[in-house]
Amino acid sequence: MFLFLLRRLALTIPTFIALMFVTFVAIRMVPGDPVEVRVGERGISPERLAQFRHELGLDQPVWKQFLDYAGQLVQGDFGTSLATNQKVLTEFATLFPATLELSFFAMLFAALVGLPAGAIAAARRGTLFDQTLMGLSVTGYSMPIFWWGLLLIMFVGERWGLTPVSGRIDLINFYFEPVTGFMVIDAWLSEQPGAVLDALHHLVLPAVVLGTVPLAVIARMTRSAMLEVLSEDYVRTARAKGLSTWRVVGLHALRNAMIPVATVIGLQVGALMAGAVLTETIFSWPGIGKWLIESISRRDYPALQGGVMLVSLVVMFVNLLVDVTYGLINPRIRHG
Repeated sequence: MFLFLLRRLALTIPTFIALMFVTFVAIRMVPGDPVEVRVGERGISPERLAQFRHELGLDQPVWKQFLDYAGQLVQGDFGTSLATNQKVLTEFATLFPATLELSFFAMLFAALVGLPAGAIAAARRGTLFDQTLMGLSVTGYSMPIFWWGLLLIMFVGERWGLTPVSGRIDLINFYFEPVTGFMVIDAWLSEQPGAVLDALHHLVLPAVVLGTVPLAVIARMTRSAMLEVLSEDYVRTARAKGLSTWRVVGLHALRNAMIPVATVIGLQVGALMAGAVLTETIFSWPGIGKWLIESISRRDYPALQGGVMLVSLVVMFVNLLVDVTYGLINPRIRHG
């Protein structure tokens, strides 16, 4: 098991280096000068602009900037934001709980709906329910997040007035100092009546939008895994003993089909992080995704580079955890 873990850790090193290089190059391909964006439209002399570029190291050759950036990352320094003059790591730690909370509820929604839907579709293979679910899964997987989010805002939020369309809580009726950064937990700790329900109310639309793609993937994967398990001998034996269909499906088949499904759920973390960029922007959710979009508009190189690398580290860690967990569950993978 130790050698298996070392192999997985070794594979993350070239991935991290490649991400660092691609991020560094891609950000500098975005049009615009970060120094000019920083000073705005104020009249400023060319000498002062040159001084700003020198202070930020932007007058150095690109290869020298990359080596300096790599050296900072090795030391755990993700840079300082040009817009706020705060450490990127500090800003990330402040905003990440909002993204993590949204991602958690999005995945909870996807799993609670996708797992039973996929299992029922497999148990009723070829029926109208099965065909409808597969059609909805393809639609949900193909649906652009920004279009789906705007559609829900227009109808569910504005026309029908069922849910809020922005923010994490009603700041007019509820105000408290954040303790953990997770709004639902902080609302519970505040002991203000209705605060938790209001925080959950604000989570509904963004969680549904962000969880739609993982829901489609989980439902399709659960159906495929269940169809494979339902053809096994032990399932036919359970049916021959006279057990009910739902007992066979829920107790015997679903538990064994969960191994590949659990892996897919873990790997959807990357999709959640990517989808959070658009979702948080649409719903004015103060998390990492909205922060990165704002950093692009400000040409804030350190915030963009550091933010992308920190998000990549989170995704790589979760994928490593999934690999290790799958190796523990399935020894053939561990010893392969």
